[in-house]
Amino acid sequence: MKEQDLTQLTVNELKAKQKTLKTSSILILIAMAIMLISGIFFMLKMKSPVFTILPVAFLPLVIVFSKQLKSIKEELQKRENSPN
Repeated sequence: MKEQDLTQLTVNELKAKQKTLKTSSILILIAMAIMLISGIFFMLKMKSPVFTILPVAFLPLVIVFSKQLKSIKEELQKRENSPN
């Protein structure tokens, strides 16, 4: 995914992108929690820890989203504090 230059986006576009990233992060974290719980259940039931590794695969995605959210927040704060 190509990262856009945040200075080229308007405030409304930044807020929309922030909302989308926040929603996506929350949904992925919920999915990861469900996968972890079901993985533990299957591990106890079938004695195979294969499904407990699956949530770890999505961890880099959450890290990337959180870094993008942080940079968007910094850009919004910079624009709010700068004189027009």
